[in-house]
Amino acid sequence: MSDIKIDTSKPIDLPPWTPPPPTKEKLEYVKLVNIDLAKFDDPEGRKELARDLYEAATGHGFLTLTNHGISDEVYMRQMTLANAAMTLPPEEKAPYEVTPQEDARGLYVGYKPSGPLGHKGGFPKQLDHYNILVHDPKNRAHPPVLRPHLEEIYQVMHFIRASILKKLLTLVAMILEVPEEVVLATHAEGGSKTEYIRYMLCAPRSKEESAKYRDIFLSGHTDWGTWTFLFSQPIAALQVLDHRDQKYKYVEHLPKALVVNFGEALELLTGGLFKATIHRVVEPREDQRHLNRIGVIYFARPCDDRQLVPIENSPLLQRLGADKPVDDRVFCMADYLDARKHGYKRIEFDIDRPAEPGKHADFFDGEYPDPEDHKSLGKFDNVPRPKYVIPTIKA
Repeated sequence: MSDIKIDTSKPIDLPPWTPPPPTKEKLEYVKLVNIDLAKFDDPEGRKELARDLYEAATGHGFLTLTNHGISDEVYMRQMTLANAAMTLPPEEKAPYEVTPQEDARGLYVGYKPSGPLGHKGGFPKQLDHYNILVHDPKNRAHPPVLRPHLEEIYQVMHFIRASILKKLLTLVAMILEVPEEVVLATHAEGGSKTEYIRYMLCAPRSKEESAKYRDIFLSGHTDWGTWTFLFSQPIAALQVLDHRDQKYKYVEHLPKALVVNFGEALELLTGGLFKATIHRVVEPREDQRHLNRIGVIYFARPCDDRQLVPIENSPLLQRLGADKPVDDRVFCMADYLDARKHGYKRIEFDIDRPAEPGKHADFFDGEYPDPEDHKSLGKFDNVPRPKYVIPTIKA
């Protein structure tokens, strides 16, 4: 098993992040498959992991990863950096906010604060985040608290991409019964301009503000890429929609593990065989709601020009009749991101907490106004937002 090679002898001169105690409340947790990457280098162990990944991909679309190669020390250092970056005062964050031009192009960089739409456009948000691209422009400025540690941040991103992501893609190739280079090519190095690491903060809010948003921080959604890797943390707020009984259930904290969810691009690349996970972030329980919920997340995506159609010549997909495009309209990854930002497939998934007009804020009450000089990463022609309806979740 390969481990990340980072020099941690130089201490981070910042207040350390201290994991908060877990909630004492009895919660209903979803039972997730665990992928133990210590088994990957053994041929029989790798076959077992492929079976486990298939179970996760066709079940909840969520899994946990252990023995992933990120040491406990590096893990804690990332949480400390995220905590430092996200708890800066607003005036120190402002110079590093994403510009309208960057946001319109789908370049997820810099701070994006919570609160009203403001001059940047977008949608009402109840969380703050800071994004750093895996292929970050050299002239991109970062806050002083992060500058001495940028090399370490880049190393973490590239390790996730070159080691963890590569192993998962290799397992996908085994499942689909195709040469691994066919699947690896969908995520070729340098092919995506929009892969990034995100530092995130869900700050405590008043009960009145929370009620306005139906006690939700981040509404039910599916991610747009292939996989999202979250550093597991103790505040219970992440929920996944269990398609078996159509109920949201909590994801349980597994110390130092990565929590991984499947995204829409992977669903499209597998002809709908793998399921994009519907998930959300809700108000923490009473014994944790006064705490800052800090997150470290890596978003993996296919190459910008990769067509989101089933991976070619897969015997498994052919046998299952899943070798045809899922959607009537086929996009490359860059165009798909642009379409999703502008309303394509925007669906209300908080089916258990219906919004009441005049009482609740609408997470979808917004738009991304494209600047006059806007140029998409792809060639997407805008799809108008459809009127969303509460979906029927099928098993």
